Amino acid sequence: MHHLTDLRIIAVIICVGAGYTARAGESFTVYWENDGTFLKPNGRTDRHYTDGLKLVYTHQPEWEWLRNFGSWNNFGDDKKADTAVGYFFGQNMYTPDHADNPRARRGSDRVFAGWLYGGVFAQRATEKRMEHFELNLGIIGQSAQGGEIQRFVHKIVGQPKPKGWEDQINDEFAIDFTWFGRQRADALFFEHTSNYDSHLEYGFTAGSVHRNAILGVIFRAGENLPDDFGPGRLEAPDCATGAAYDKATHFYLFSRIGGKLVEEDRFLTGLDEEPAVGQVQIGAALRYKSFEITYTQTYLTREYAEQHDADSFASLVMSYRF
Repeated sequence: MHHLTDLRIIAVIICVGAGYTARAGESFTVYWENDGTFLKPNGRTDRHYTDGLKLVYTHQPEWEWLRNFGSWNNFGDDKKADTAVGYFFGQNMYTPDHADNPRARRGSDRVFAGWLYGGVFAQRATEKRMEHFELNLGIIGQSAQGGEIQRFVHKIVGQPKPKGWEDQINDEFAIDFTWFGRQRADALFFEHTSNYDSHLEYGFTAGSVHRNAILGVIFRAGENLPDDFGPGRLEAPDCATGAAYDKATHFYLFSRIGGKLVEEDRFLTGLDEEPAVGQVQIGAALRYKSFEITYTQTYLTREYAEQHDADSFASLVMSYRF
């Protein structure tokens, strides 16, 4: 789905950020994921997880509890961890296949659903390891405004009107807690250098929306790699501490190979969920002074037994660091 509304929000955020006088250690980031031709010209589907937008603000305040949070860690390192806090607001949209043509739908499929949410996270990181703790609160259902936004955008860009939002999931409170970590994988793969490195990623989410565990490995190769923990994505924001604010020029290509063990996905209710889902991501990142842009394509194995074809989507991440 071409999401002009998302683009306008992105433009506003960039303009606000450009005119904002901030303290060191602050950043604005926009995460946008979509399966349509604007972001993914090599394939248009407009189905299942069809769009996600997340706006994130991070900073490094001198709060006592945050200092204690940095001192208390299980890294096996006496060195105090660097810390950061982030706040986010986002919306995801889910639809069945052939969102504009109910007659073309085949058997059981996803239902229409919108998810509007916001929350807070805290991060801590040493030289070789990072941890992320997140609380996500929101609402699923008509109040999330997924149908209104999708119909409006389809009308603006001249696409057929989606049909079926009147049968979306009813309003319900949504809460998720997420923890994930990343660490350099020097011992398993190869030593970190300025041209290539690798990181392990692991974690879980527990709540009313998702209950799952993830495991993956990230490989990077490029020119003057940043001394950080690799690229972020909408469900796993990048590290906001320490080296994240390096304003040198960096460019790299990356891939992520991972998997997810799924116990619950609210947006697959009524379907036979696959207990394990594979994920492959490929992309590129460029950082120039205070700006960073990352582009990624994500490919998934089937998420439920009734699914006819595997899904994919693309993502664009834009950050401005002060």
